[in-house]
Amino acid sequence: MGEFEIIANIRKIAESVPTSGIVRLGVGDDCCLLAPGPGEEIAASTDAVVEGVHFRFDYFSCYQVGAKAMAVAVSDLAAMAASPAAALASVAIPRDKGAPEVEELARGLIETGRRFDCPLIGGDLSAGSSAVVVTVTVFGTVEKGKAILRSGAAAGDEIWVTGAPGDSAAVLACLEAGLEGKNGWLPTPDRKLKEKLLLPEPRLKEALLLAGSGPPSAMIDISDGLAADLGHLLESSGVGAHLYSGSFPVSDFSRSVAEAQGRPPEYFFLHGGEDYELCLTAPPGALSGSRERLEKECGTALLNIGIITGDSGKLVIERPDGRLETVSKKGFDHFNK
Repeated sequence: MGEFEIIANIRKIAESVPTSGIVRLGVGDDCCLLAPGPGEEIAASTDAVVEGVHFRFDYFSCYQVGAKAMAVAVSDLAAMAASPAAALASVAIPRDKGAPEVEELARGLIETGRRFDCPLIGGDLSAGSSAVVVTVTVFGTVEKGKAILRSGAAAGDEIWVTGAPGDSAAVLACLEAGLEGKNGWLPTPDRKLKEKLLLPEPRLKEALLLAGSGPPSAMIDISDGLAADLGHLLESSGVGAHLYSGSFPVSDFSRSVAEAQGRPPEYFFLHGGEDYELCLTAPPGALSGSRERLEKECGTALLNIGIITGDSGKLVIERPDGRLETVSKKGFDHFNK
């Protein structure tokens, strides 16, 4: 049984238990939503980064671990266009790590939270066994009824992505190959490319701008690969997707790494993960003015890569020669070997 089947079973158990009237949205989206009073809702989410799964100290510093843990949690708020309010962090760290390492990790959490107006206001520190685990819970606010969910896409909507998904996973492939002494045939990522993996940038400003100018009908952040995360959006909305491969924003770097490994050029774009870009849908023309604005105000590209269809759950790619290919919605899965 894979990660997403396990999550689906947990969701069934959770939904069998009645919730209080304050809970507007529970398990199944990027954040849950609480409505403590009229006019505003609270978005809350929690994320864990685990040594050996999300990072290795072979190429991550303690500061970067803390920074990444905060950034990926804030990315969930961005996915729903919620404004950050505060964060809590729980850190389990082996006893052989000294005070300087713990303080550097905390500095990464705190300084990254400050950058996104999401101050660290509390948490827990405990001794772990053999791996560092950092869990961050974030809280944000959104006007009542304005949170952008995964479930709002409709047939005919355009599909958009920010940035160039795939670069982070391609960098990881190069770093892992280097540790195995097999990187001589792969390109060398520069500092800016490495930072996409080591210091990911949640698209918070972009999400809030899009919410104010569209808004998108549905949105999700890309953590497990575009195919997998778009797949979650399709499932929640009960729709399908038709993508155009000629529109994919595949960078020269991720293309070269994929081809060097004998993979299709868009492999990391579709199945990589760890990018924390946004995948969103909107009615035709709704985001026509947002593309230039995002580029101007955020320095972030926004590209239309396809259209939503009525074929529930079906994800297909149209090649430049007109061929249609069904795409696996697989991405990173914690419980599949």
